[in-house]
Amino acid sequence: MNLKELIEKVLKLVEEVGSYLSEAFYSAFEVYRKKQIEIVTTVDYESERMITEGLKKLTPEFEVIGEESFSEERIRKAGRYYWLIDPLDGTVNFIHHIPWFAVSLALMQEKEPILGIVYNPVVKECFYAIKGEGAYLDGKPIKVSEEEELENSLLCTSFPGACKVKGFEKCLVLFKEFNIISQGVRRFGAAALDLAYVACGRYEGFWEPYLKPWDTAAGMLLVKEAGGEVTDYFGKPYHPFLDSIVASNKRIHSKLLEFTSKYHPDYL
Repeated sequence: MNLKELIEKVLKLVEEVGSYLSEAFYSAFEVYRKKQIEIVTTVDYESERMITEGLKKLTPEFEVIGEESFSEERIRKAGRYYWLIDPLDGTVNFIHHIPWFAVSLALMQEKEPILGIVYNPVVKECFYAIKGEGAYLDGKPIKVSEEEELENSLLCTSFPGACKVKGFEKCLVLFKEFNIISQGVRRFGAAALDLAYVACGRYEGFWEPYLKPWDTAAGMLLVKEAGGEVTDYFGKPYHPFLDSIVASNKRIHSKLLEFTSKYHPDYL
C-alpha cells in the first residue's frame, strides 16, 4: 500500500466534502437529538455518506467506520486496516453558525493511525500526516512549539457531553489549575482542530477526558509526526480507544502530567 499516493487522492475527497460543509453551513438543515447529551444534523449524515462512499472507491478492502455508524462490533470485525472518520467535528458550533469545525479521518493499523487528515473548510487549512513521513499544513512541513515553560504556554481543552454525566465540576478542576499556571486555556469545541493546532505550534498542549476514537485518531498522528508527545492522563502511550488524552510539544509534557495524573475525573 503506497500511502503517499493514497493521501493525494483522499485529500481531494476531503476538499470536496469540505466544499459541501461550507455551503451547508449557510443553508437550512435538520437537527436531531441522538441521546440526552448528543446531537446530530442532516449535514453530519450526508458528510459521512460522502466520505464513506469516496473511501470505499479508493480502498474497497478497508472498512469505513464513522461517528454516526460506529459500534464496538464493527471495530472487532474491521480487520487490521480500517478508516475512522468524523464527518463533522464541532457539530454544536456548526448548529450555532460558529465557523469552527472540521472533517477528520484516519487510516488505522489496528489501534494505531498511519495516515491522518484534519481539514477546516472555513479557513481552508488542511493538516495531514503519514506515519514516519512528518506532518504538513497545506503542503508545508509543520512542527510543534519550542516553548519549554508551562507558564508561557497556551493550552486548549474542551468538555465532551460525558462530563455532564460523570460530574462536570470534576472536569473543571484541571481547567482551573491550568488557567492559573499557564498563559491561558482556550476552549473551542473541536478536538481534531485542537490537536492540529498543537501540531503546528499554535498551542503548546491539549488535554481532554472521555473523547471518542474518531475525535483523536487523525490529530494524535499529526502531533506525533510534528515532534510532539501523546499519552493518556497518566503518561501511558495513547491510542484512540483510551478514555483520556494529553498532547503537547513534548517539552512541557511532564509538567502537564503532574496535574492530569492527579485530577482524572474518574478518581475525584
